[in-house]
Amino acid sequence: MKNKQALLAVLLVLALLICLVPATALAAGKDAEEPAAEETDETPAAEEAGEAEAEEAPEDEPEENADEENEAEPVYVEEDDTYFSKIGETVYNNAGVVYSNDSLIYNNEGKVYANGGTVYNNAGVVYANGGTVYNNGGIVYNNGAQVYTFEGEVENSMIYGYYPFETEGDYSGLAVFDGLIEGLEPGSDALYISKDAVVTVTPAEGLSITEAKADAGMIEENGDGSYTLSGADSAVTLTLKFRTDAPELSLASGTYGEEQKLEITAPAGAEIYYTTDGSEPDEENGTRYDGALTLKNGCTVKAAAVVEGAELSEAVSADIAVLSFTAPSFEAVKLGYDRPDAEPIVIVNGGSVAGVIESAAIEGDEDGAFALNREAGSTVKAGATSEIWTIRPAAGLEKGSYRATVVFTLAGGETVELELSFRVK
Repeated sequence: MKNKQALLAVLLVLALLICLVPATALAAGKDAEEPAAEETDETPAAEEAGEAEAEEAPEDEPEENADEENEAEPVYVEEDDTYFSKIGETVYNNAGVVYSNDSLIYNNEGKVYANGGTVYNNAGVVYANGGTVYNNGGIVYNNGAQVYTFEGEVENSMIYGYYPFETEGDYSGLAVFDGLIEGLEPGSDALYISKDAVVTVTPAEGLSITEAKADAGMIEENGDGSYTLSGADSAVTLTLKFRTDAPELSLASGTYGEEQKLEITAPAGAEIYYTTDGSEPDEENGTRYDGALTLKNGCTVKAAAVVEGAELSEAVSADIAVLSFTAPSFEAVKLGYDRPDAEPIVIVNGGSVAGVIESAAIEGDEDGAFALNREAGSTVKAGATSEIWTIRPAAGLEKGSYRATVVFTLAGGETVELELSFRVK
């Protein structure tokens, strides 16, 4: 019984081996035939596409790169196809999408993503990092590649990580840029910004930046009037607006006892416009300042400055009153005289600004020889004459000459001194 069971087991193993041998042989035969079928089906189509594209691509290839040939069979990318090229390949792309690494690409109307490769592009969109791009009529988005373009729209930088830097207007003389790179291209003074750079923008002396915008990266105000631009990841165009600092007046608002010289100073290169009627000054409503102003009468002076390329400054102003003072005079009297009548101090305000007198007082060793009717201050209206302060010599003075000074303290701290004299014969 045991012998029969052993025999059946051996027969079963042999049967299984016989069944497996034909299946393995068939599979091997099928694998051997498939490469030949693929070569028969695909090679003619590739050759036809290659002949058609080979005639077109050289028209767009610059002469300086004519000697760059790839010995490998070219790859043709059809419309709507996506191809990941390999090192050493030449890719002709028509309306397809090509991702390229260290390969040579001819592209017509398609999109090419190239990292380290050379791209020939006609009317397509090219994304290139580290490659060389030849572009005719297409749009190139390029980081680090060298770009040759004919009528195409190009956003590129010549070295990886550096991007073209431009300003919306001519800001030379208006700001200082610290951190930009110049001369990446031989013979060119074009400016570039590094993706890792922090560029500081400082307004020129006498100017302030009122607005700063960048279409790439990040622009921030530093709190001291300067700005920093950082984090650039594409070509940058910077837009700035400037304002001129306000000018300075040599006189402050106040009341003065004689004609004044007023000087106006402003940042270097600025033009100054002023008015004396209190209106707002600018290039149209104002007089261009070309020297100190002589103010015989009081007025309100307003002035503003402007540097070319910047906005007009805020206006500065001063209300200046100019008063004229005339001291009374007294005729000599004989000893035993009757007390003279009081005489007024005549104060004239011929300007458009009211004058303010804080106080009045008689000073000197012989101040007792004169009497002042009031020491309190008062306002002298614009265009008016005041005679509210009067002086009267004292009675019973002995023979001799008497002198004193009447001092007026004006708003703003100025003082006016008038000499008084009286003689008893």
